[in-house]
Amino acid sequence: MLQLFWSTVGFLTRLPVPCKKKILPQEEFAKGIVFYPLVGLLVGLIDYVFYCSVAFFLHMPFLAAVFAVLSETIVTGAFHLDGLADSCDGFFSAREKEKMLEIMKDSRVGTNGALALCFDILLKVAFFTAMAEKNGYLAVLLAPVAGKMATPILMKSGYAGKTLGIGSLYLTEKYTKYMLGCICIGILLLAIFLQWQSIVPILCVLLFTFLFREYCQQKIGGMTGDTLGAGYETAQIIFLLAMTIQGGIV
Repeated sequence: MLQLFWSTVGFLTRLPVPCKKKILPQEEFAKGIVFYPLVGLLVGLIDYVFYCSVAFFLHMPFLAAVFAVLSETIVTGAFHLDGLADSCDGFFSAREKEKMLEIMKDSRVGTNGALALCFDILLKVAFFTAMAEKNGYLAVLLAPVAGKMATPILMKSGYAGKTLGIGSLYLTEKYTKYMLGCICIGILLLAIFLQWQSIVPILCVLLFTFLFREYCQQKIGGMTGDTLGAGYETAQIIFLLAMTIQGGIV
């Protein structure tokens, strides 16, 4: 299990992990979904350190928010942002399914993808800044956990790609108990840190994720690695939006 954990960390981040000569087979590697919230917490912890350092020493919440977003981008290698850009280029191209999939496979970023990246980053910075005096620290720490908690719901779908890509590692291997474990661990982590204030953000993320999965099903007939990345990013935005609104009301 330890090798599976480090393999999952190595797959989702650019962090150095203990090297193993033995490569896990796909059917074993896909079980690593259960560790997704823990990897999210690890990423969030690194973001948290950067956010706290800037906020504490420089007393500049906006700059702290920028560094938190920059930290996640570096740690993950913009892994999910690439999926968000490709998905938006395909979905908003006003083309047929097959053409959408071709556009999503294109490594070049189009106008829709660029706009999606800009708004994703701006919204994260805005939410972290808005929550600076209340739950900013927890938001930075837990946003990646919320994104990872949503991922197994998206994976409970067919693989829409023409050829086997990175996303096929999980989308072609279905392990329901590991997926349920991932969701439960994610909910538990959010509940531990946010207590009763976790209820609304969790419900919002779960509801959005089901709706996004259905949207992808209608658009391209299932999920791909790109749409998984897009789902992770947008689930974070929904989580932060819910926390911001809740913080303004309570």
